[in-house]
Amino acid sequence: MIQPPSVLLMGPSGSGKTYSLSTLLESGLEVFLIVTEPHGLETLLDVTAQKKLDINKLHWRYIPPARPGFETLEKMGKLISVSDQKTLADMRGTPRADAQWLQLLSTLRDFKDERDGKSYGPVTDFNFSRALVLDSLSGVSSMAMDVTIGDKVTANPGEWGIAMRALDKFLLTCTSDLKCFFILTAHIEREEDPNTGALQMMVSTLGKKLAPQIPKFFSEVVLSQADTEGDKRSFRWSTNTPNTFTKNRALPLSSKLEPSFKPITEAFNRRLAQLKAQ
Repeated sequence: MIQPPSVLLMGPSGSGKTYSLSTLLESGLEVFLIVTEPHGLETLLDVTAQKKLDINKLHWRYIPPARPGFETLEKMGKLISVSDQKTLADMRGTPRADAQWLQLLSTLRDFKDERDGKSYGPVTDFNFSRALVLDSLSGVSSMAMDVTIGDKVTANPGEWGIAMRALDKFLLTCTSDLKCFFILTAHIEREEDPNTGALQMMVSTLGKKLAPQIPKFFSEVVLSQADTEGDKRSFRWSTNTPNTFTKNRALPLSSKLEPSFKPITEAFNRRLAQLKAQ
């Protein structure tokens, strides 16, 4: 059986990334969403109601990247006030047994829906009638660093490498071991391409070396953009934007695509039909 596509949907805040997730429901998929940003669920719930989509096909968990409480922040502030950068970087990591990274992995091992309270089992058992969505890479990146250094203010070079490796292995697992559709949203920033030296728009994540490597895991890498005219805003997708790495297999090469996952799910269904016809 062929594997459903993995899609990296990147773009700045307000470019319609979360809004477009509603088209997964319109495509007939059951959507399992992990939100890592405050208020990240609101947009999808609003558009689901606006389009009168079946809320019973939407399941979610909210896993904030930061651990709760201001006591730890107060301790960090006191250390900052009396320490230099080298001392802070060379400190040992604090206990991390409650790191949200572990909560994320636990959820993927057994997805428990906050809406209906049901357990849906490990995401590795999901089939192509379902889609797993991680919104977004920024939150997951923060979790990877947090589980590495805990409440330290800054990381030393070795700790940066550990966090980047953990995130790299995580994304490799999500894109290679799942039998369902996988969608990762990400913010963007301008980075220097290590191969060409040119400045390119890339995903925002840990370190400059990891960002250029992330797209290789995905079958589709799409840039989400917003156009504003007067008091109206519309969204579009692009697989053809200068100085931005994108990748397209199911989607055409264009800078003015409808912000929809429907062409991707339809392409997968055609491939399935082709295999069945043989």
